[in-house]
Amino acid sequence: MKQKRTIFIILGICLLAGIFILGFYQYYQERKSQVSIQIPNNNIIDVKTTFDQNYPVSLEETDALQKACASTATFWLMRQDLVEKPETRELLCFIAQDKETIDSVDKHRTTFVQLRKTPNLQQGQYIAIAVNYSDILQKNKSLIPSEENTFNLCTITKPVLIEPFREELLLKGQINLNRSIVFSDGEVFCSKFSGLPDETLNLLISGFVPQTDLFQAKIYFVPGDKTVNDIFSQESFTKIEEILQSYSLLWNVEKPVI
Repeated sequence: MKQKRTIFIILGICLLAGIFILGFYQYYQERKSQVSIQIPNNNIIDVKTTFDQNYPVSLEETDALQKACASTATFWLMRQDLVEKPETRELLCFIAQDKETIDSVDKHRTTFVQLRKTPNLQQGQYIAIAVNYSDILQKNKSLIPSEENTFNLCTITKPVLIEPFREELLLKGQINLNRSIVFSDGEVFCSKFSGLPDETLNLLISGFVPQTDLFQAKIYFVPGDKTVNDIFSQESFTKIEEILQSYSLLWNVEKPVI
């Protein structure tokens, strides 16, 4: 009896050790997947990349974060040796404390990570997501009409990221936005093209992550302008979602929010 008890104790210890090792391994893999993308030459991004807070406090800082995110997305796209898979080229950009400048005035720096390898988003964090238009269209060239015909790429996000400087950014001519509409449960914005866009053109989705369980973003290919006009005449986000679901989905991401 005593021998059996000893065996059970040993087996229990081994089981606990195995669970601990497995948990540590999964934690390590998750941390490894979130390694920041290193930019070897600071001259590539000629914009402000350090901040006093872990979020932009002005229109100028918001614009600077977006430009840094877009510039890095373009650089990363052109560096094919940094790309593991085509679906990992979207960037998640945010501001985090920089340990190397802890004693200086600027204590936070823009951080860039692979969106697809980020397991979740953090509620209340200010983020910017950069998606390269040329990249997603390269995989769907058969959809692109001849040069004389235009098409639209329409993006929906659910829920809406909270952007304090939304109106100012629109007036400033924020990159790649032609038309947009915001509802309580989601946002829609469309951009018109007449061919494959330049590799430097990126879609930027930015703002504070609201209280929610899941964040979703999708990009649809919509030929012509009639449907776009119909979209922006709707009075509900749900109806717009229904309209867009009948068109080609080019890009889709879902992230839990914690």
